[in-house]
Amino acid sequence: MGDDSKEPMNGQPPPDMKAAWEFYETYTLPRRILKEGTTDDYRKLEPGEVAEGSGLYGVWETPVDEIGDFGLGVYLYFKMLITLVGTMAVCIALNIPAMQHYTGTDYPAADVLAFQLSIGGNAVCDKLIPVCKTTTDCTCETKEFDATMPVADKELDMYFINSTTGSCALKSDCTMKWDLAYYDAAMLGFLVVGLFLLAKLQNAIVEEADEAEQTAQDYSIIVNDPDADATDPDEWQQFFQQFGHVTYVTVAIDNGVLIQKLADRRLMGRMIAFETATDEERASMFDPTENDSAFEQLGSFKKKLIGAGLSNHVSAMRKKITKMDEEITELLTKTYSCVKVFVVFETEAAQRSCLKEMTVGTIPAILNTATNIPEHQRFRKDNILSVSEAPEPTDVIWVNLETTMIHQVKELTFTMTLTVGLVAILGLCIWQISESSPTMAGFFVAACNGGLPAFMKALNETEEHLTQGSRQTSLLLKLVLSRWFTAAIITWIIRGFENTIRESFLTKAAAILFADAFTTPIIRCLDPGGRVARNMSAKSAKTQAKMNSFFTNTAWFLAERYTDMTKSLFVGLFFSALYPGGLVWTTCSFVMCYWVDKYCLFRLWKQPPAMDASLTAASRLQIAVICVVHSIIAGLFFAGFPFDNLQSTTDTATVTEVKTMLDGTTSSTTYTAQTVYTDVDQKPAGMINIPTADWMASEQVDVVKMFSAINICVVVLVCIGYFGKTAAFSVYKLFYGEYIPVGDPNPDLYSFVPGIESYVPMYQTDKLPLPLLACNLELMDKEHISFTADYSKQDLTKDTVIVKAQESGTDISKCFSVCKQYKSPELIESENKQGK
Repeated sequence: MGDDSKEPMNGQPPPDMKAAWEFYETYTLPRRILKEGTTDDYRKLEPGEVAEGSGLYGVWETPVDEIGDFGLGVYLYFKMLITLVGTMAVCIALNIPAMQHYTGTDYPAADVLAFQLSIGGNAVCDKLIPVCKTTTDCTCETKEFDATMPVADKELDMYFINSTTGSCALKSDCTMKWDLAYYDAAMLGFLVVGLFLLAKLQNAIVEEADEAEQTAQDYSIIVNDPDADATDPDEWQQFFQQFGHVTYVTVAIDNGVLIQKLADRRLMGRMIAFETATDEERASMFDPTENDSAFEQLGSFKKKLIGAGLSNHVSAMRKKITKMDEEITELLTKTYSCVKVFVVFETEAAQRSCLKEMTVGTIPAILNTATNIPEHQRFRKDNILSVSEAPEPTDVIWVNLETTMIHQVKELTFTMTLTVGLVAILGLCIWQISESSPTMAGFFVAACNGGLPAFMKALNETEEHLTQGSRQTSLLLKLVLSRWFTAAIITWIIRGFENTIRESFLTKAAAILFADAFTTPIIRCLDPGGRVARNMSAKSAKTQAKMNSFFTNTAWFLAERYTDMTKSLFVGLFFSALYPGGLVWTTCSFVMCYWVDKYCLFRLWKQPPAMDASLTAASRLQIAVICVVHSIIAGLFFAGFPFDNLQSTTDTATVTEVKTMLDGTTSSTTYTAQTVYTDVDQKPAGMINIPTADWMASEQVDVVKMFSAINICVVVLVCIGYFGKTAAFSVYKLFYGEYIPVGDPNPDLYSFVPGIESYVPMYQTDKLPLPLLACNLELMDKEHISFTADYSKQDLTKDTVIVKAQESGTDISKCFSVCKQYKSPELIESENKQGK
């Protein structure tokens, strides 16, 4: 017997893996084609577009500038990776003295087990000497330790000390070269100055990109608070015509529930189509009369599984569609209101004029109290509109446009509370694991960092965001909070002060950095889920359509990639004063991420929506915080060294060390005229302004004072330069509107920009290869839709349930958003010349 999946089904040819791979390469993977008349200038094909002579993006040969085809946000991410590689090279150079010191003869080389920790030098100190804490001669019992033992067991013997009089202690015999603190301060200064230069560079890139490539955002505005009954696009076109020719008006209504139901119905129908191969079956697959008998023939256990959502059957899916049809028919009788309006001007100058004249503060717009808006700029001579630059069309989440700000705040509060709770639970787990195995704790943290994105994405999906950018910013916040805490902050808090320069503590940091540099990128590159789906699961498909459905790319979030990048930087700089070699792994992480993510972008990941530079700006803010944290941790390290809680006195005593050897024998050694030490709390009493202490050497006092001053300066600089500026501008925008244009307006007319998009209401999901359209397409130029396809098959307004409702007398035109084109005189003249 052969494989049933290979047998013809209902007279149709069996599904073909070769055809599925051709579908994958032609329709799923991003492709490019040379622009006409050029030899090295490429154009990215739209999703679904097929062009002769096109090819895949080359992983090795495609320059970083061409990654801009995938959106400004993606381009800036790869540029930042390159920048960080150069930054880390400078940081490593400034840490060479520290690496030489920790691996040299003046600092006893620690015989660490983890090879990750042995790279580049570390502050692990395993040279300990027994000392007396009284002027009376003392006898101290110690143990020989086996350097090859597990870290936890080795340190039990290494730090064992016993005394017949209770007057012995172990003193760290590692000396610090205090000049290293000044190299660390120089690195911090380089990072802070470089951060401000990076902001200028990225802003220049944004301005250059804005001038070099015109997108719909450059010509468009969004009305955030339209009148509820203002659903006629002609009224909006006439109102905004005062600033220049209006080319498109999209009136979005609060029909998100209806669109979601129609999309769910499409998805259910698609699942049925995967199991039905003949035209007759597909024609009748929504017929409720054939469901009852087929469903009743199923066993009771199968029915229970279906009821619990653990199984499915064509008859059960048809019953669900019947129920959906009833719900959709009911939704078509509702009255819908206008919630957002998108206006596309023919010129960028008209858009800028509109924003300059009509931008007001959020509160005056809500209260309708702005006094600087004349009557002719008030909608219906009364409503002071809240107008802002529109996001890119592919950035809009159309089904969520009806979501209110209050609802968004409630959702964000709930999900952030869950995030904080999860971080607390993971912190307890890390603490428990680190008690028994520091290495395992490091890999557990790496596993958390790998698994957290999936959980945070699922949590983030419960929030109703208006744009993909807003959704990713929310995800960015959750991932930064969870990853930073699990990767470094929790590890630092629970370490125990005396363990700061012990191998068991720094091994955790080394394991995290190594996993970030190699383990995580390799797993991402392998894409096990996608490869199993394409190479194994697809073979079980009964139809070609179902087989093709397995050949989709992996969903991903740009926010996740940014947080992965900043998390590696955070951990590397967090521990760099103790473990300068970690910067080597951090650099490897950025190099690996650049090439692995470039490969994934071209071969494995779904094509992302066009996004602006908001995530890049947020990542700069994170780097500013990283600089503050590094300064604080470095100051605490230099202030707490040597972490043995002992202070020397002027007294001396004789110390007799009785050491138990590994073979069970003992050896006795006597040291005369040894310095007597007293107990002292070396733990710094502050974090930012760290006070000095009597037990510190004079050089150490100078270093602590320097870092206290640096901490204060960096905190003030970051708080004022980043947080303060952002907070002040946010408060200012509440009361006063301000529009700040980037560069000079481009003279190109919207209607003549090749490949430009418009604001076409649609539904996007990772479960479908192309979006579903949710408006009347007869009112617009289909060339301005963001993808290429047989649009009649993507049009939700033509679904059977809608057609039936229309035939029964329902006015469906009021149930869908409207996207209407108003051709410019220049476009009409051009079309007349072409005989259109």
